[in-house]
Amino acid sequence: MSFLALVLVAFVCFALVFFIKQRQYNHPALRMPYRLQEPFFQPSEQELLALLQQAVGERFLILCKVRVADVVEVTAVPRRAPWYQAVNRISAARFDFLLCDPQTLTPCCAIEMEQPDEANAFVDELCQTIDLPLIRLTPETARAYDRLCAAIDQAIPPISHGSA
Repeated sequence: MSFLALVLVAFVCFALVFFIKQRQYNHPALRMPYRLQEPFFQPSEQELLALLQQAVGERFLILCKVRVADVVEVTAVPRRAPWYQAVNRISAARFDFLLCDPQTLTPCCAIEMEQPDEANAFVDELCQTIDLPLIRLTPETARAYDRLCAAIDQAIPPISHGSA
């Protein structure tokens, strides 16, 4: 009889622990532990975006915070070790801004805003490999409209619409 009581008490304890844990896991803060990140842009990024919009006008569409993996296709044989290594190298990287052709949405130029000592050699080599011009802007250059325009024009020469 005492063995049956012990099993019954153990079952009740197990059921109680299970019920409490289940309530904890179903709590909204644990099921969906997310919130809107504010601000989406740092003040320096907002300032650069405004200058970029001014500098490129209707010439390019500006996409912000674009994952490199969304722009770059890995050419290694899928599902092999080199493919996984290549995907892992680009999975966390992102471009601060991407200038795209407004009609075709083809990427024309990537823009990174960072200190010169933080430059990512992998991203430099990657952009060179895929023939995507990369503009690295220091915070000082990012605040100067004329220097920003010069950097964009150097990376992507303006298209003359005069003769066809």
